[in-house]
Amino acid sequence: MSSNHNLRLMTMITERLSTLFQSISSNTAIPPSAATTSLKQAAQATTKQPKSTTEKSQYKRSSAPTALPLAKILTTKLFPLSTTQSFKDFQSRHDLETSQTNLLSLLKDTLPSSKEYQVIKTEIGEGRILNEVMIKPKDVPYDQLNHFVMIHGYGAGLGFYLKNFEGITSANDNWCLHSLDSLGYGLSSRPDFVNADEFDEWFVDSLETWRQERGIKDMYLCCHSMGAIGGTQYALKYSDSVKKLMFVSPAAIVKPTPEPVSPWWLHPLWEANISPFALIRNAGPWGSMVTSGWTNRRFAKLSSREQELLHCYAYRVFNAKGSGEYFMSSILSPGAVPKNPILYSHVANLKCDTVWVYGDEDWMPKEGGLTAVEILRNKGFDAEYKEVSDSGHHLYLDNYKEFNQLVNLELKEFDSKFGVPAAGKS
Repeated sequence: MSSNHNLRLMTMITERLSTLFQSISSNTAIPPSAATTSLKQAAQATTKQPKSTTEKSQYKRSSAPTALPLAKILTTKLFPLSTTQSFKDFQSRHDLETSQTNLLSLLKDTLPSSKEYQVIKTEIGEGRILNEVMIKPKDVPYDQLNHFVMIHGYGAGLGFYLKNFEGITSANDNWCLHSLDSLGYGLSSRPDFVNADEFDEWFVDSLETWRQERGIKDMYLCCHSMGAIGGTQYALKYSDSVKKLMFVSPAAIVKPTPEPVSPWWLHPLWEANISPFALIRNAGPWGSMVTSGWTNRRFAKLSSREQELLHCYAYRVFNAKGSGEYFMSSILSPGAVPKNPILYSHVANLKCDTVWVYGDEDWMPKEGGLTAVEILRNKGFDAEYKEVSDSGHHLYLDNYKEFNQLVNLELKEFDSKFGVPAAGKS
């Protein structure tokens, strides 16, 4: 597709955004009487107001990314953050490091005194680094721990697992938890995207270099959504390094039936590889406001402080230089429909135990997980299918308590089957 055509597409969407910003800028905050309140103040005000039996929570589970019709976008006040706060956030839009620090500082009050966390940036060659938060018992040597490695999904970052850190690590003294920003995301290096053929080198080999540099012999790998694609390919290429693989609402396993229908305008943008986060980056001082349309719903169950810090973190993650996100259009079509499903080409060839976890109201097709379990069991591997109640695609957040309990049971079963490393043999 020509650069002139791409430019016309970007011009079209920018004009739509400009119209949208003008239509909502005079009255955007929640509650309506506080048009200049910050996201935190809006959350506090909403919490203090008594709920009627007919009032609905702002919280909304995610649906397949088919996008909204333009008419609905242009006539609906989707973004609760005030223009005043959005303009303020714009001034520090590149300070993702501070946002991550502020977000993780919540762990000081939630982690038990026997645990500690550390942010680590590991060099992986070519001047690149992978960003990680590690949580471990204070009094247990690193080489005597098993390793649970969490990989996020598309466009996200390690901070999205905030509500899992305390819940998972508190119950386990044999484990070290690592939550990573994949290459091209979060505070990991964001190299220039060249072409989709680099996927294996980009995600798989970078994870292997990180593992070696961190002195981890093998691990229990947990991957959400698109992270499961890289996780699968990693487990195939470096099978000795993965004892077990947890698929959390994984993408690209099978095609959904029926396939979702997307608005006409999304397809040319998608095929031109115009990232949805380009809207945030091109929205200027309205970028934080646009982000609030997602964060206000996604984090509505959390405390006002958690909502505020996660919004600031998400805005700066989304606003950072585009990089790893550009692989998506080569892997998925609009509606998260895989162009080349990986169930039979990749998953069926795994040589490790697996567990497939979905939300009970997940929009990802569960048939993929159910079929994978049957295939892998027939090949002699332990494979289980599980669901988390009252949750959707982001089940680790929708119902983090039940998800954390599920993971804790998984880690205990892992210990029973594989044991804990002896000193000096991690």
